Amino acid sequence: MIQLPVLFLLLLAIGLLLFFGFRFLGTRSAVTSRLRSESDEVNANELHSAMALHEFDGLRGWLFRAGIRRKQSSLIFLVTTSMLLLMGLIIREQLESIGVIPLLIDLVRSIPGGVGNVLVPFVLAVPWFFVLLLTLLPTLFVRSIRRKRVKAIEQDLPLLLDLLNTLSQAGIGFDSALEQVLNAAIATRPLTVEFRGLQVDVLAGRSREYALKLLMRRVDIPMFSAFISAVLQAELIGAGMSETLKIQAKEIRERRRERASAAAMAVPTLLVVPMVIGFLPGIFIVLLGPILFEALGAMEQTLRGVSG
Repeated sequence: MIQLPVLFLLLLAIGLLLFFGFRFLGTRSAVTSRLRSESDEVNANELHSAMALHEFDGLRGWLFRAGIRRKQSSLIFLVTTSMLLLMGLIIREQLESIGVIPLLIDLVRSIPGGVGNVLVPFVLAVPWFFVLLLTLLPTLFVRSIRRKRVKAIEQDLPLLLDLLNTLSQAGIGFDSALEQVLNAAIATRPLTVEFRGLQVDVLAGRSREYALKLLMRRVDIPMFSAFISAVLQAELIGAGMSETLKIQAKEIRERRRERASAAAMAVPTLLVVPMVIGFLPGIFIVLLGPILFEALGAMEQTLRGVSG
């Protein structure tokens, strides 16, 4: 039988694995510096040109859209998930072997009134829930990075469109305007990195249409996809780019305003659950507690009188 010190070492190993694994997965500054460095332009071309449109559907594309773009990211993700699953199963077996789970089952079954027998399946499911949660940690980590990236892109996109629109109305071409905007923007912002990737794809010899489609698939945000679709349509029919950018900036502002209004209207609905959990039990105890106490006392006296 493995004792508690061994279990502690397993937990420590899990913590170290998570720390170093997530730190390795989350390192994107080197990719950004390669994209902006002229001396490493070949490496940047390989990074973006290696991904085709059909490669954004699997695990690699999911990690790529989250900003985790090392070539071995998929392998690291799968290995980390598998090791966490194995460690979760080992910890569950050790908890059962040292008697923690049987002890909890005995404690639950000791609850009077037969309530404990109902709660036994939940006690048995707790270790498996822990295994599932431990296995999903890499997925939750990647989803968190993806949400932060989407939020940053949606925050920067209206300003970028305004700047592009202003420069286009001044007679500057789209490529030159984009270069000036990117030079003035923060290099580590996700939207800046993605448009640098667009420039890399064009310099690598890909057509502008295909590079824009790759950019749309890399970002994969409805607001951004609508903007890229409008730019592609303007390129195909020869429409004015400044007018297209002006319309897209206006529509994006309207979408953000509608989203903010919807979020404000949803606040009362979201407050229902905290109120039900936090306030109603206390109100029921205060209002119904004395009544139930008196009713139980009266029932007890009645039963004593009947039993003689």
